[in-house]
Amino acid sequence: MGALEIYVLSVGEGDSAIIKTPLGNVIVIDAYKWDKVKHVLDKLAPKPQGGGPGVISHLIVTHPHTDHYSAAGNVLSRYTVRKVTLAPFWYRLEGQLMLGGPQYKNCINKVLEEGIPLRFLGGYQRSYPDVGRRQGDEQYDPYNLPEEVCLELLGPPNDLLEELEEAQEKNKGLKILEPNHLSIMARLSYEQFSMVFAGDAQMENWAHYDRAGMLEKGCKALKAAHHGSMNGTQWERLHRLRPKLVIVSSKRHGKHDLPDLIGSTTFWKYERNYGKGKVALTETTGTIKITVSDPAKGTFDSECYLDQPGAKTIPWENPQDPLPFTDWAQIAQDRWKEQANES
Repeated sequence: MGALEIYVLSVGEGDSAIIKTPLGNVIVIDAYKWDKVKHVLDKLAPKPQGGGPGVISHLIVTHPHTDHYSAAGNVLSRYTVRKVTLAPFWYRLEGQLMLGGPQYKNCINKVLEEGIPLRFLGGYQRSYPDVGRRQGDEQYDPYNLPEEVCLELLGPPNDLLEELEEAQEKNKGLKILEPNHLSIMARLSYEQFSMVFAGDAQMENWAHYDRAGMLEKGCKALKAAHHGSMNGTQWERLHRLRPKLVIVSSKRHGKHDLPDLIGSTTFWKYERNYGKGKVALTETTGTIKITVSDPAKGTFDSECYLDQPGAKTIPWENPQDPLPFTDWAQIAQDRWKEQANES
């Protein structure tokens, strides 16, 4: 039996994470920049010796923004995918029903054509990838399987979306409800280790995560929400989770200039309180690999693969440990200067 491995890909201002469980099940949480995704999947889910495609146990698309799903169609076309979980792809904005883009609907059609089990998640889902599917079987409880890898998913409940829709109707002209509010949040647990994948969760999603009691246990690692934006990153929740490693998937001068001033300052404050090197930006580190070395103690090792100029692959032969330091003080100061110049 192998170790639990987690890869957070360096894909700029987007998201892709790939998990390999101790028994070799592969889980994809968001897929962006196909070349990078394929490079990792070729390593973790190679074609079997007898021929045929590699196998993906579970594909999860957190919400209908292209920087989270543009490579999902390729995953579905080139691999055998056992099951798919998607965020709801509809929401109302000022009386109009808004749908995910054409690529998102193409992904849904591909899943339906292939007959892959599909769930649009608006609530809670739990599975044990190395035991078999457990959701819907009430005799199982996560605390009764303490030594198994457990994946919990929390989608936006209907009441949250209804509240946001009502607020949008009352405040026309303001952008209140957006696809980020559909974001699925995930928690991966293995004995005393846990990691939270926050997708593009906004403050309202975090409030739902809190109400579900999922902040109480904290976590060892966190993939920060929404590329380090102020709406996805709040000090109070970061402080309560108290992760030993925070990974921010973004680049500073992308389309949306994330992480922004508030997010950068929050990460700077976190490192001032809990020690330097706690928060890593994928632009600085490249793709990050986490290996759970001792699940009983919750300990893990991290290494990274620095991006090579112009390369679309990952230099497996040259891992870096420890992770390069991200200068959050400098990033925050740069953001402050940019805002001052704009005003």
